[in-house]
Amino acid sequence: MPATVEPLALQHQGPPDVSLWRVDLCFDASLDAVAFASLSHDERERAHNFRRREDALRFASTRAALRELLAQRMGVEAHAVRFALDANRRPRLADSTAPDFNVSHAGAFGLIAMSNVRRVGVDIEQHSDRFDWRSIMKLTLDQDEAAWIERLNPSEQMAAFYDAWTAKEALVKTTGVGITRGLQHLAVLPREGNRVMLRNAPLRTTCVRYPRNG
Repeated sequence: MPATVEPLALQHQGPPDVSLWRVDLCFDASLDAVAFASLSHDERERAHNFRRREDALRFASTRAALRELLAQRMGVEAHAVRFALDANRRPRLADSTAPDFNVSHAGAFGLIAMSNVRRVGVDIEQHSDRFDWRSIMKLTLDQDEAAWIERLNPSEQMAAFYDAWTAKEALVKTTGVGITRGLQHLAVLPREGNRVMLRNAPLRTTCVRYPRNG
């Protein structure tokens, strides 16, 4: 099988209507595998247009898993799930009464969030000790966040940066609009326990973010 879907307990004190799944990817798969039979013609074309095989399989596996999960909720076959784009080109279901969803993938994992009550956003990033996070700090953190991270023990700083980065990306993905002035104009640090709080922007959405180590 090119991918498996495993229910994953939320890692924060999030609303009970939000469901979260991890997708474990296999890069030995073929895009012609039976597990991808539910993908539409457009999805297959998009997968084949990726320049790197790994990126194609991340997209195809996560989309196939998403179709299976949505089909279970909607009581239809996976191939019958129909997607559309809203005014901001954010993917949604053609049926306006269907759940909201969001996906992300990085490394060997995908992440899917879903809710029947609210818009959701997720982000997953592959943690690398070789990543020069300071090179994008000014584009990602506001001044207070950056100062707070600098006061941490050096061994904790990279994890705190990933924490902020994934939370902000997830928040932005709830709308699809993005933050035209940059992520540094959102503030989510310091966190209070397991909950991510947006401190200085008018977004009122729920994010589910899951930084992946390794």
